[in-house]
Amino acid sequence: MSFPIKIRINDLELQGELNETKAGRALAAGLPFRVEAQRWGEELYGNTDKSFGPFGEAGQELMEVGDLAYHDDTGWFCIFWGPTPSSRGDEIRAAFPVQKVGVVQGDWQAVSRISGSIKVVVESL
Repeated sequence: MSFPIKIRINDLELQGELNETKAGRALAAGLPFRVEAQRWGEELYGNTDKSFGPFGEAGQELMEVGDLAYHDDTGWFCIFWGPTPSSRGDEIRAAFPVQKVGVVQGDWQAVSRISGSIKVVVESL
């Protein structure tokens, strides 16, 4: 089972789902939540306005386009869509191991054009 969500990044809307991991279920139970995000290459990340973890699940660094992740140590919620400064070549790599919590689809070129103050809202679909 997955949990359908929509993510608003400023005026842009993406749709996806949170997964059936411990972290994914906790984030779904805490919907809606907000993130004051920063950009790091082709990743958005930031602290949620609610406390969720830590969950202690195994993390990974390699991501795919549209992956959503949570980082236990910082409480960061992350959205990946392309290479980051940690990437080698075209791979999508987090700065440190994160827990995959879901995936979204969207207009990644439009996401790439976002700059300045970035407000992210994650809510039930």
